[in-house]
Amino acid sequence: MKNIIVIKIGGAAAQELSAAFIQQVKSWAAAGKHIIIVHGGGLVINQLMRERQLETQKVKGLRVTAKSDLPVIQQALLDIVGLKLTKQFNQAGLDSLQLLSHLGSTVSADFINQSLYGYVGYVTDIETAYLEQLLAEGLVPVLASLGSNADGELLNINADYLAAAVASKLQAEKLILMTDTEGVLEDKKVLPQLLTSQVSTKIQTGVIQGGMIPKIESAVQTVLSGVNQVLIGDNLLTGTLIAEG
Repeated sequence: MKNIIVIKIGGAAAQELSAAFIQQVKSWAAAGKHIIIVHGGGLVINQLMRERQLETQKVKGLRVTAKSDLPVIQQALLDIVGLKLTKQFNQAGLDSLQLLSHLGSTVSADFINQSLYGYVGYVTDIETAYLEQLLAEGLVPVLASLGSNADGELLNINADYLAAAVASKLQAEKLILMTDTEGVLEDKKVLPQLLTSQVSTKIQTGVIQGGMIPKIESAVQTVLSGVNQVLIGDNLLTGTLIAEG
């Protein structure tokens, strides 16, 4: 299926979609583009963890997840963030469907490093049949950043990694990784373009750090898999374009 745009929503955008965001998605849909939404929910997860006096720890930009944290993360992603996003799309006239019972069968995952990260996974496969069925029906699928391993255990997945895996498997024309920053910053200025060959140096020198590392790594893998455009920014149109080179 062609004309697919995968949008990962994180940060403040996952709390409330702007009118400009909704209008741009409607414009793409009217032009025949198929939209898939992948979302995290770090702000809500942090809030629920604080309320329950649970510790939040990150390693290399990834949230360390104890098995006992999973119900909290599931509640934040499915019952709060995903539900709200889906309602906002539907109220705006964009027919959307939140993946719930189909999420585990769509997103296969395995532990990244259980001793280091706990119940945090990387995507091993994306089963596209259900997603393609929804797109063919003119719906916008909404996926939370969760998956299931071979034993049926729920794993927390970085939303950038999941969005990249979906875009790569479906060979989307574009992947947009929305965050709270305008793009990749160097000397307080947004880099309009970042080549895949420059990334390791930017990480080593500290230009790219923290939560931006998994975003950039996801972007690079996606570009190298054949997705032409990967944009990182705080909106749908401007930011840092990751390109092969």
